[in-house]
Amino acid sequence: MTGDPAGTELPRTPLPGSPRPETPDDRAFEGHTRRNVVVVADRFASFARGDQVLTMTDMLALITSGRPDVPGCHWVVHLGQGIDATDHDLLEAACDKSEAMVCLADPAASRQQAERPATVHKDRPENVLLAGVHSPSATHCQAELRIHRDNELILDHHTGEHVQGIVIIEAMRQICIAQFETAVRPALGPAAYAGVWKRIDLSFEDFLFPLPATVESLIEESDVSRDSHLKFRASTAVRQQGRGVATAVIEYSMIGQSRIDALERRKADQATRAYLG
Repeated sequence: MTGDPAGTELPRTPLPGSPRPETPDDRAFEGHTRRNVVVVADRFASFARGDQVLTMTDMLALITSGRPDVPGCHWVVHLGQGIDATDHDLLEAACDKSEAMVCLADPAASRQQAERPATVHKDRPENVLLAGVHSPSATHCQAELRIHRDNELILDHHTGEHVQGIVIIEAMRQICIAQFETAVRPALGPAAYAGVWKRIDLSFEDFLFPLPATVESLIEESDVSRDSHLKFRASTAVRQQGRGVATAVIEYSMIGQSRIDALERRKADQATRAYLG
């Protein structure tokens, strides 16, 4: 096993498209008061208070009704969780048609698409939790957290205003997979791989809210001597506006798909026989 000592602090490399709010040129606001608001998917309605945060439905209704046209006030709309490219286009079109002084913050970054499902070993696009995967170094991987409004983990869960912890855990799993597929996998042969988790040492430090956030992974140790069974230990973190939400040290293996299929089939047969006596 080789790598950095355990407990290595994750680098604070700026992430492209990071959640720090970006706004249009300040010259557009000369003589006007700027009001920043966030729009989230209707699924996060409990987080939307109607003053600083609005749901997609309420924001569209507000824009089309002309109600944001407060004298001397220019509204800037930031995109929270659950807002996809279609929602972005609807909001952009509504802003363009409205006579009110309202615009989207950082429209180009808002169009960034979630990663392909294969990059995080998922089948359905709505279950991908990462966008803009980026590796500033060979062992360090970063991405934006991107929660689709129809993600499987939020369809039937009551959390109050925060996003449930299982989303954080899955985002950490996905950043490890994405790091393997984008930074490690290209140097290997054509065989497919499956991730097998051995240990997760997880700490929750704060609530995660349906606002922009980042996910990071730093590989501390690795053993890649066997192509069919690659071993890793990584420190992962989820952050929101610079504050730590959760951290974890994860030990996992990436095993050749044909090998894991045979192993799983054998163990499945053993479990079935044991159950049936």
